[in-house]
Amino acid sequence: MPDQLPPMAPLASRWRKLAETTCREKSERLTPARLAVYAELLACTNPVSAYELIALLESRQNRKIAPLTVYRQLDFLMRIGLVHRLQSTHAYMVCSHPDHVHESQFLLCSACGSVDEVEANGLEKLLTQIADEHGFKSDNVVVEVKGLCIDCAKQEQA
Repeated sequence: MPDQLPPMAPLASRWRKLAETTCREKSERLTPARLAVYAELLACTNPVSAYELIALLESRQNRKIAPLTVYRQLDFLMRIGLVHRLQSTHAYMVCSHPDHVHESQFLLCSACGSVDEVEANGLEKLLTQIADEHGFKSDNVVVEVKGLCIDCAKQEQA
């Protein structure tokens, strides 16, 4: 990997090591561009669209970045399990627990935009069972629940 990284969001060493280890285990390369996209997503408090991500990267790197380039980096990061794409909002977020393969469920706050990634293996199994009973072969089980997070729900009650 080249020593010269593009200017990127601060990246804690444990997250960088996680990305490096994940890539090494999957025999993939962690390029500077992939690392920059991952670092930018880690710096975001809420999921961001690809175009929001491009704007953040362009601002930090002070240059134009082709959307296709960022989409390729995002596809790579999703494929190796470091990033998720929310289907309903077309936004991307860092995986909360990339240390194991899993199907995730997401709790999306309609008020503040926060997202909690949760794992409910029983729900995944139930949905797969229902699909099987209907002769449907699922290739990706994604559950997104929209509502209010605990903080926004408290504010609404007050």
